[in-house]
Amino acid sequence: MTKVGFIGLGLMGRPMAKNLLSAGFDLIVLSRSEPPIVELVELGAQRAQSYRSLAESCEFVVTMLPTPTVTKEIVLGINGVIASMKEGSVFIDMGTEDPALAVEIYQQARDRGVYALDAPVSGGDVGAIAGNLSVMVGGDKAVFERAFPLFEAMGSKISLMGRAGSGQVVKAVNQVMVAGILATIAEGLALLEGTDVDRKEAIDALMAGRAGSNLLLAKSEQMLERRYQPGFKVDLHLKDLGIVEEFARVNQVVLPVTHLAKSYLESVSFSGGGDLDHCALIEAVRGLSSLHL
Repeated sequence: MTKVGFIGLGLMGRPMAKNLLSAGFDLIVLSRSEPPIVELVELGAQRAQSYRSLAESCEFVVTMLPTPTVTKEIVLGINGVIASMKEGSVFIDMGTEDPALAVEIYQQARDRGVYALDAPVSGGDVGAIAGNLSVMVGGDKAVFERAFPLFEAMGSKISLMGRAGSGQVVKAVNQVMVAGILATIAEGLALLEGTDVDRKEAIDALMAGRAGSNLLLAKSEQMLERRYQPGFKVDLHLKDLGIVEEFARVNQVVLPVTHLAKSYLESVSFSGGGDLDHCALIEAVRGLSSLHL
């Protein structure tokens, strides 16, 4: 069996690692939180004692970490993942990072005879659990093809976007679009709440027309019923939009709609809702609306 190391067993990483295990990979895991490690070990994975020992023993190492700062520390540190991997092995970063960090990881890995791919995902915890994530990959085609069986265990749409960093570029675009669409859904539903229209019938009608979208289908009920168990947290989306803003600044692109959506998310976060699902941004719209009553 192919030996795979997986670092980062959070909301997304845990089900992704489970799917690798179910697909028959020999899995070694490590995470800052103990419960998911115990859960994966009970399912047949092995526990790594350190990042170094994990990296030294695996053909593939996958990371799914919360921020670029954490990723850089764990992956590029003196005793980090890249420094410990065997020549010819493959490193795959599936978290959301600055495209420039993805290029830096690729270059440092190459200098050590290690291959690297940036492969961020979209689909939330529901997609991670079901194994039908969209995987957006940047890197060399031959390495992408070598890693394809791993991606296939976790996703249903696996795409090579181009050279190193390209996966992160497309993920940035994804996060811009998701934020904007969620913001308009929130405004539309807030408008609907002020009427006596049948909400279920309204959503069904909207889904059948041009306003229909995966996000409307997935999030409208949560928004209307104020159920915000996280599939993707407010603070993580804010982190991603911070990456987007810097990338846009470097590339001289203005993003006014994204800034508005970010302000909604910030309002929820500043009110203590950073761990809620990002569709909770509708609460910012409701709050603003109440000021005018």
